[in-house]
Amino acid sequence: MKKNKRNTLGYLSLLAAATSIVFFFLPIDVETDAIIIGLISLLGIGFALGSKELWYVLAGTLSNLAMLGMAYLLLIGAEFSKL
Repeated sequence: MKKNKRNTLGYLSLLAAATSIVFFFLPIDVETDAIIIGLISLLGIGFALGSKELWYVLAGTLSNLAMLGMAYLLLIGAEFSKL
């Protein structure tokens, strides 16, 4: 039963990364977009680390870290556009 739960956490991690990508392309306010992407990515990193399977830990952590970086760049870009 534990292995099944670990697989589910791994799938949720990859699903969080895919959801972040979808929110990246939705035309919402830039700051709101960045906050949503950041929170989903942090949740996905938690799921990846909770899965304890090497494939899901690596794939989930790297993909969610990439989206977290994109959220940070969105916030920086929004601040520069206000200048």
